[in-house]
Amino acid sequence: MRRIFFRSGVFLLVVATLAYVAVIAYLGTFSRYMSDDYCEAVSTRSSSPLAAVITRYEAGDWRAANRYSNLLFVGITESLLGWRNIAIIPALMVILWGVGLAVLVRQIRIAVGIEWSILMDVFWGGLLAFITILEAPNRFQILYWRSSMATHFAPLVFLNFLVAAMLARIQKGPKDAVSTWFALFVFLASFIIGGFSEPPVTVMVTSSALMISYVWFFVKDDSRKPWLLLAGSMFMGAVSALAVMAASPAVSKLGADAPSFTEWIQRTIEYTYFFQIDTVKTLPIPVLFSILCPALFVFLTVRQKEDFQLRASLKLAIALPVILSILIAAGFSTSAYGQSFPVERARFFAHYLMTITFVLEGALLGIWLSQIKLKLLNAVTFEYAAMLFLIIMAVYPCRAVLQVLQDVPEYRTRAQEWDRRDAHIYALREHGQTDLVIPQFGGIYDVKELDNLPTHWVNRCAADYYEVNSISAVTIHGADALEEYYNDFGDRP
Repeated sequence: MRRIFFRSGVFLLVVATLAYVAVIAYLGTFSRYMSDDYCEAVSTRSSSPLAAVITRYEAGDWRAANRYSNLLFVGITESLLGWRNIAIIPALMVILWGVGLAVLVRQIRIAVGIEWSILMDVFWGGLLAFITILEAPNRFQILYWRSSMATHFAPLVFLNFLVAAMLARIQKGPKDAVSTWFALFVFLASFIIGGFSEPPVTVMVTSSALMISYVWFFVKDDSRKPWLLLAGSMFMGAVSALAVMAASPAVSKLGADAPSFTEWIQRTIEYTYFFQIDTVKTLPIPVLFSILCPALFVFLTVRQKEDFQLRASLKLAIALPVILSILIAAGFSTSAYGQSFPVERARFFAHYLMTITFVLEGALLGIWLSQIKLKLLNAVTFEYAAMLFLIIMAVYPCRAVLQVLQDVPEYRTRAQEWDRRDAHIYALREHGQTDLVIPQFGGIYDVKELDNLPTHWVNRCAADYYEVNSISAVTIHGADALEEYYNDFGDRP
């Protein structure tokens, strides 16, 4: 009876968190070209994706021209899927986010020798996916604006799979040593993932350096050499990516405004501290959920087992916040060098790291509670109460699902309006018009839409995208006026 009750709670949480990820992915199908998307589509369509990356990198006259993997990613998806990629890729990446986390959890628990069903892997993966997306400071920019998604979200998705692949390779044991080819794969994958943006690459450099240090001083068994080889390959790949990005002409232009070393360190520490404090203050319920849910799960799973070392768990609980602060500081250091607090989309990696830390702390709390020799905690009544509370906690992601579903009409309407305007632009072009006046949409979640000035950089990129001379977007008030515009093929605004 207890087993059925417990698995029911886990199953409800799995269904609720996966439902949340599913509706988040569904919203991604309404993504359309905006702002930088036009420019990136033009640059990758006018030449090969690799040539577009090299051209932008060498020119250095575009913001963030030092990043190479994001444009390469856009170019490949444009080549494979055409214009439809703008609606497919955001949804696909959200799904891969959930799958990658479940795969990563599975490899981690195999590495530490924990045995449970695949349902439990999905539980932890769904939990991590749910909390990280829920806490995303600007979900639209991070997930649905392709240009930003390819810069700040995609590298984390791929990094989950890379770490899982490294863990899986280690699990094959020392008898099947890590091959040079696999080490080269880790190097190249790290180099590509690091080229998406600065925060992921600095976190990769720092985390792999910490991993090398830990293995060097504390791992003495047969896994020592494979781990050093793989961690070293990741470190070298990430350092190479950072070096390529730092050598870009675009970065050299920041030299005059660069802070001193002392100012840089001070800003990095301040940004890291303020972010962590602000996250706990502004997101108390998600933080509490990310601790209590794993704590209850672990308490009910390992209850009355004697094979846990509480001293080691305590050391890990103390070390986790320190490691978290170091990694967040590494990711924020590039923004501190640019003399600004990281924008919302650039803080997603930090929320991800904090989520992992809180979930692990919750799991350690569950272990600690399971080992306490208190009559109350060992009572059957308390166990059933914990199971009931675990089931009740499924209400939280269910509520989040309902909130996301409320956004569907808005996203669908905007996509339909964009599709209609897109088809209309092609109709105008077929009628010989090359200087177009089209309906304007308002910007959304701080992402720039087409401007009324044809010389604006977004308009110029859009004009190149549609292969016309110029595009000017104007506000048309009222449904009747909009219908009149479309019926007249835009002859008068």
